[in-house]
Amino acid sequence: MFQKITYLKINNGRNLISILAFLVLFLSSNAQNPKIDSLETLLKTNMPDTSRVIVFNDLSRAYMQKSIDKGFDYAEKAKELAEKIDFPKGLANAYNNTGVLYWQHGDYPAGLENFDKALKVFQGISDKHGMAKCYGNMGLLHRAQGHFAVALDFQFKSLKLREELNDKDGIAKSYSAIGNIYDSELRYDLAIDYHKKASDIWAALGSRKGVATSLVNIGNAYWEQKNDSAALDYYLKALAIFMLLDDQMGVSTCYMNLGMIYDKQKKYSLALDYNTKALKTKESLKDDSGISICYNNIAGVLLNMNRFDEAIVYLNKSLELCKKMDRKEGIKAAYNTLASAYADRNDFKKAYHYKELYSDIKDSLFNDNSSKQIAEMQSKYESEKKQNEIEMLTKNGEIKELQLNKNKLWMLMLCVAALLILALAGLFYVRWQMKQRSHKLLEHQNNEITLQKKEITDSINYAKRIQESILPPEDVWSAILPDSFIFYRPKDIVSGDFYWIEQKGDVVCFAAVDCTGHGVPGALMSVVGFNLLTQAINEVNLVKPSEILKHLDAGVTKTLRQSEEGKGVKDGMDLSICSLNRKTLQLEYAGAFNSLYYISDGILTEIKADKFPIGVNTDGKVDNYTNHVVQLKKGDCVYLYSDGYADQFGGPKGKKFKYNQLKEMLCMVSVLPIDQQRSRLEAAFDEWKGGLEQIDDVLIIGVRV
Repeated sequence: MFQKITYLKINNGRNLISILAFLVLFLSSNAQNPKIDSLETLLKTNMPDTSRVIVFNDLSRAYMQKSIDKGFDYAEKAKELAEKIDFPKGLANAYNNTGVLYWQHGDYPAGLENFDKALKVFQGISDKHGMAKCYGNMGLLHRAQGHFAVALDFQFKSLKLREELNDKDGIAKSYSAIGNIYDSELRYDLAIDYHKKASDIWAALGSRKGVATSLVNIGNAYWEQKNDSAALDYYLKALAIFMLLDDQMGVSTCYMNLGMIYDKQKKYSLALDYNTKALKTKESLKDDSGISICYNNIAGVLLNMNRFDEAIVYLNKSLELCKKMDRKEGIKAAYNTLASAYADRNDFKKAYHYKELYSDIKDSLFNDNSSKQIAEMQSKYESEKKQNEIEMLTKNGEIKELQLNKNKLWMLMLCVAALLILALAGLFYVRWQMKQRSHKLLEHQNNEITLQKKEITDSINYAKRIQESILPPEDVWSAILPDSFIFYRPKDIVSGDFYWIEQKGDVVCFAAVDCTGHGVPGALMSVVGFNLLTQAINEVNLVKPSEILKHLDAGVTKTLRQSEEGKGVKDGMDLSICSLNRKTLQLEYAGAFNSLYYISDGILTEIKADKFPIGVNTDGKVDNYTNHVVQLKKGDCVYLYSDGYADQFGGPKGKKFKYNQLKEMLCMVSVLPIDQQRSRLEAAFDEWKGGLEQIDDVLIIGVRV
């Protein structure tokens, strides 16, 4: 009954979310300044007034996502000082920052007023970069108020200037903004085309925030076309990037979008959870635009859960906030949801009242004249672009004529240069002969080193084939545990991590093992561990994880001759091992340093491992390991892992990925099909690592029961 309400609410809120997606990029790209504490320390030093204005503006931008009040304060200081010392560019940037802060706060008229002041100052000093920025900002605010034709006119003005300046990042921003306007006008093919153009440019520039913003916008267009699976895929890709970048504005926008999709799929608990997360983040950012959308979305979910009174409270909050900001798209969405809600309650008087209000504001936002104006804007932009190309060709002809006159002078200069080069060539030839003798000696030495390296590499590659032949083949693993995946990536050619599986009746035993070291030493240890595990179940008939670990502990100590006298190898292994009864779904687990994660009903539970490794029993005593028993149910997910994933350095600050972030990733992917879980984990790992070196072997095993 409430599915219709939810769909209408989503359909009308989508344009606002695309505005927020662009706001994510705008604020991040305009806030890339030194750290706040460094800037505030800099203010205490003796510096010229122009530099002080620049620092005030940098601080205003830096506080945009942290404290709007401080952002306003520093922008005002920049304006006062810039006017006093007659520094136009500093004054224009201060007006622009003030406009952004009003925009973020939801006061669109004040935002437009400040952008217009900034534009006039930039025009007075012929600053095309500043003018393009102001045109783009004014276009965004007009779109937020439903003035689509005016918004498109401003965006094409901005795009034209950015093309003249060959400003790639600015061109991508214009493409993204134009795509969002076409999305509002229901012209989705054009919208996707412009968003993909923007994404291509940002990818070439290495802007991951830009790419993530485009992914959100493309997902929005697919959502409007009712292609839920494509939209979900784009939103999850964007969320992964924003989480890695710790971009809270971007993460909250993705949470809102995921909440809408789960709402439509009738997964109401998930939908309410994601929308509530989004609301908390928007409130911490003081993002009134985002807060109003969250109110509206939460209301839709509550209506679907038959929690009518709570939903009406959230809808009235959304309507009040949108009216305060004069944001017609938000007002329209709230009216429409209220009308449908009261209709389903058979309160037709209120339903008719809100439907009339919805129709009035809808007609004012979208009409034939608006569509015609937008088509004319697109045509005008294309015509001006062609005219500019013709003028450029004419100028090129004039340039060629001047070039011919210069060529004669160049020829004379080249002749003189050639004579000098011949003289120098004689001197270089003598030195070249001396270097050749040295090069031959070095070449001989290099050949010997290359041959030795090849022999070593060939040996290690052969060891890799031996190790791969020992590991369970993919078809054998899939036959025993069909709904599972293995993400396995050695640091070197051979690996110290390995995976193992055996079956005994209805019980399946499987393990993720991390041997001491990596490369050849780790690979040798893996052969010892694999054989002892197989011996435990096939020869000794053990299926209880704690008993298998005890057998493995004794076997490693004995095989490597570890004793108090110091003889033998002091290496060992960390691992987690499980036995799963496929009929009863009872899981038993034991671990040495490596814990077990399992997810049931969206909640992740960690079972801690014992804090002593396999092997290294110099006292001759075998360790006793704890056996844990968990009753699973159909659909639960179990994850075993080595420490390579969590210990990998990367991200924007070159820090470790860490286990808390790994847990968040597992919770996020656990709702996906098992084959997609592996690809998402692999993509997140590569994104985090970036160009840094992989520091250890990586192994994650996932099983859905």
